[in-house]
Amino acid sequence: MRARQQGLAVAEVLIAMALSLLVALAAASLLHASNGDFLHNGANTRIDDNGRFALSIIGQSLRQAGYPGEPGTAAVVPLPLAVEGRDGAGVATNADGLGHAQSSVNGSDALAIRYAPAAIAAAEGGGAMLNCAGFPADPGEWAWSIFYVARASDGIAELRCKYKGENGWGSDAVVRGVDAFHVLYGIDTDNPRDNIPNLYLAASGIEALDATLPVSERTMRTHWRRVTSVRFALLLHGERGSRSDGALSSYDLLPGVRLDEASLPGSMQHRARRLFTATVALRNR
Repeated sequence: MRARQQGLAVAEVLIAMALSLLVALAAASLLHASNGDFLHNGANTRIDDNGRFALSIIGQSLRQAGYPGEPGTAAVVPLPLAVEGRDGAGVATNADGLGHAQSSVNGSDALAIRYAPAAIAAAEGGGAMLNCAGFPADPGEWAWSIFYVARASDGIAELRCKYKGENGWGSDAVVRGVDAFHVLYGIDTDNPRDNIPNLYLAASGIEALDATLPVSERTMRTHWRRVTSVRFALLLHGERGSRSDGALSSYDLLPGVRLDEASLPGSMQHRARRLFTATVALRNR
């Protein structure tokens, strides 16, 4: 009788232990799932914030493109290009303007914007006419805002802003976690011009059109001066482990421009990603 009671007690203990293990396993599973959701939601929030910030900075710079300043403050003939760019190229930080093309991150493009600040805005602190780093330029000078993608010292790719300051050229990060940055330029091909783009081309396409002009006209870079809008796309990613599904995706940034996750290093796959695009009309005279 006593042996039977002892056997029942042992069985009860084993059952209690099994139930405790099941509860602990369920709790661990819920904790793992909630932690994954936390990482995913946090990564997507940061991607959204970075994307909106990048769209704002690039859009603000493009809306200033080609602004000629007050009469007589930027008397340069011919006027500098309002915008120009390069396909699949990086930018040297210490070079003048775009300089010589450097290697790019995932074939990302470079976009250069120029404007001359108004004298009245500069007198009031330059609040309305700032370069991509947030600094005002002196009236009478043509300021630069150059956007491109480069890797930081830790290997993370970032959208960078290059500008000319009082002590030379500088370059600051705008947002981190950038997979690719691509640009198309809308050209007004009508004569007379109506400032409505009829054709969107990459930078190499515009260079090809200018190459068909007579030699005497090529230095004017006529087709760049017909750019009346810019369409750009940014693909941003989150931290490692910010996406749990096993499928690999493809992203169409712009017509003819696709990035496949399968082409990225293994450590860069299976991350939360978001595509941001915008089209901005220009003041291109």
